[in-house]
Amino acid sequence: MSKGKASDADLPDIAFLLLTSFIAFAFVTVLSSAFADGDTGWHIATGRWIVAHGTVPLSDPFSFTARGHPWVAHEWLSELLMYGAWRYGGWSGLILLFGTASAALYGIISLHLRRWQRLGAAALMMVYLSIGLAQSLLARPHLLALPILAAWLIVLLRARERERAPPLALAILMLVWANAHGSFVFGLALAGGLGLEALVTAAPGDRLRVMRQWGLFGIVSLAAALATPAGFDGLLYPFYVNNLSILSLIAEWRPARLTASSLEILLLSGLFFLFLRPVRIPIMRLLILLAALHITFEHARNQMVLVTLATILLAEPLGRAWAEDTERPRPALLRRLAERRELAPLLAVGLLLFLGTATYRLITPFDRPDSSGVPIAALRNLPPGLHGKPVFNEYSFGGLLAFDGIAPFIDGRSDMYGDAFTNDYFKIANGDVARWKAAEARWKFAWTILPPDNALVKILDREPGWRRIYVDKWAVIQVNDRASPAASFQKEHGVQIR
Repeated sequence: MSKGKASDADLPDIAFLLLTSFIAFAFVTVLSSAFADGDTGWHIATGRWIVAHGTVPLSDPFSFTARGHPWVAHEWLSELLMYGAWRYGGWSGLILLFGTASAALYGIISLHLRRWQRLGAAALMMVYLSIGLAQSLLARPHLLALPILAAWLIVLLRARERERAPPLALAILMLVWANAHGSFVFGLALAGGLGLEALVTAAPGDRLRVMRQWGLFGIVSLAAALATPAGFDGLLYPFYVNNLSILSLIAEWRPARLTASSLEILLLSGLFFLFLRPVRIPIMRLLILLAALHITFEHARNQMVLVTLATILLAEPLGRAWAEDTERPRPALLRRLAERRELAPLLAVGLLLFLGTATYRLITPFDRPDSSGVPIAALRNLPPGLHGKPVFNEYSFGGLLAFDGIAPFIDGRSDMYGDAFTNDYFKIANGDVARWKAAEARWKFAWTILPPDNALVKILDREPGWRRIYVDKWAVIQVNDRASPAASFQKEHGVQIR
């Protein structure tokens, strides 16, 4: 085959790689809803604290209710990146960081899919991936960890193709992952599962070699996972979080819902394609998928793990079933690109698209909008005298308070606050008057910031000494006149209820 013909054959792959990664990048960089999550605030605040103190916090530095309580800041590396992006690029810089992570995820997976899938099938699987990930497009560390998960699994699968253990250098990725997000435990589990597959399928005479090589890789990877500020506690931390009783009170930690959900669409249509033609999935990979489905039914937030694993693990069996007349696997695209210098102009055009979009995002004024988890306008109208006084806040508002330097009553780190405290909080927020009175007596609240439909808002509207000073679509601020200077501030500065 001539160079020209080879290049022509490569064009669809290059176009697919550039298009999928660019769409992911452009979509996230213009998606303001990625900032609607209140946890973004305390993640940035943690990165800011790390820079200011030159160390990773080992206890709570933000709230007034758990100040000094032991805290495993297991996402510190992601938080450092988030703070750096925000510090030097503002909200535009932060969204570009997550857009880049999304582009990396789609680029990594598209390269893998095209080794096994026809173009149309690969495009359809990317659509499935997008549907499954839609609920997870938030400016939080998990989005930075997904490209690591994808790269880790693909390298493990390539090692299985070659019938050898993964390179020990891959443990560097585990080192980064373990300090960036708690999902690194999935990486260890995947290595164990595929290592067991290698052992079971190896010829009897090769099993000692397989055990030695994969065992060494597992030991090095485990050592990398332990190389965090929390050490062994960091390794156990994801399991501790998974067993908290209060998870059922938090939307993303509730069991996945099948009826009229994206998960139902993915499962039913996916089963259609799997049953329509005989698809043979190696037993260990099938067990991995079933385990991922189980943890998704247990906690809806794990849907992002399920769709990422399924897209990668099913690429080969679906490709073999639906592309019988095509040579599979195809040579890796990156290797082909290195040999095709005449394709450099096309790659340059793709790079210009990315740079142009990034430049537009940086030079176009962009601010974090108000949302159900981020009541920015309400905090802007908070009298300065209340900033240092005890507040009872909505759970999802705590991240914004921490970001603005206001000590929250509670925030998204429910794992740090623990079951008893968080359960008590949710009962108060749902209108338990006796618990509110006990909390008020203990903490001497000067103000509250809650959603307009919160049960406690209606209770305080009838409570002597409490009154509203600010109302909008997202939040109500109520003050205790016996504990705050809000009344005089409102009179002097003309702050009105809206």
